[in-house]
Amino acid sequence: MVMVAAGAAACAQGADASTISGAASGSGSSSGSGSDGGGSSSGDPSQYPDVKAFCNAYAQAVCTQAVVSACGAKNSYSCELGEAAACIANQPQGTTYVAKNAPTCIQLAQQVYASTTITVKQLDELATTCGTQIFSGPGEARTACATDYDCSSADGLVCVIPYGSTTNMGKCYAPTTVQPGGSCTAESAVCTDGYFCDPMAQTCALEGAMGQGCNPGWKPCGDGLTCQGAGSPFASCGPLSPDGNPCTLDTDCAGGLCDKATTQAQGTCASQITLSPLDKACASLSGQ
Repeated sequence: MVMVAAGAAACAQGADASTISGAASGSGSSSGSGSDGGGSSSGDPSQYPDVKAFCNAYAQAVCTQAVVSACGAKNSYSCELGEAAACIANQPQGTTYVAKNAPTCIQLAQQVYASTTITVKQLDELATTCGTQIFSGPGEARTACATDYDCSSADGLVCVIPYGSTTNMGKCYAPTTVQPGGSCTAESAVCTDGYFCDPMAQTCALEGAMGQGCNPGWKPCGDGLTCQGAGSPFASCGPLSPDGNPCTLDTDCAGGLCDKATTQAQGTCASQITLSPLDKACASLSGQ
C-alpha cells in the first residue's frame, strides 16, 4: 500500500528482542547519484527502550484526531491497533533497533499527521527518519547489499549501487559525495543531485534534459523526466505523468507518488495525498 507513512513500513515487531532475524528487506539505496546517508540526531534511548514500545508510540503519533476522522476509523484505539499491526507486518527483517533515534521519528510523525494532507517530501523524510535510521542493517563496510536495510545505518552506511548495474546490487559504504566533473571511480562515490556517474568517462555528468538523447544504464534523464522509446536509437527524455494522470507505479509520476484506492492496482499521479476512507493510505488505520 501507499503507506500512511513510509515509516509504517519500517516499524518492527520486537516484544522481547531488538534484533529481527532473517534476510534484510525494504527499499532505498544510493545508486551513483543523490544525497549522503548518515546518522540522525539522537534522543533518550530509555524513552522507547525496545521495538514494541516504539511501534506503540508511533501508532499513537499517527492516529491523531484529524487522521481518525479522515480515515473513517471507529476511534483512536482501533486506529492505533491497526497502525501497530501494519507496523509489525511491514517489519524490516535482519535489522537492529536503534533506540536513540526513536524520539526524532516520533516527533516527526506527530508533525506530519497533525494534517490529513501529506506531501511526497514528508513521506520521504519519514522513510529515512522512521525507517533506516530506526532499524540498522547488519552489513558492515564493503558488504554486498541490495537496499539500505542491508547496511548498518548506525555506522552511517548506505547501499551504494553503481549506476547501470545489471544486478541491482551494490556495497555498503559511507557515501563519498562527488561534485560535477569529478571522478566517480571509487565504489563509495555518489554524484550530487542532478548528476550521474558516466560509466564510460567515470566522472559525474549532467543527467539528460527534456528532448535530449538517453539510454537506461548509460545516460539517465533528470528529475521529472523519463527515457521515452528506451532501447531505440531515437530515445529521448520526456516528461513523466503530471498530477491527475493514471499510473501504476510511483516512478510513473512527476510528483513521485501514484496514489491508489484500496485494492486497486491503478492509481492517480499526485504530489501529495489527502487521507480518505477509500485511500490505501488509510487501510491499516480504519481496520480494512
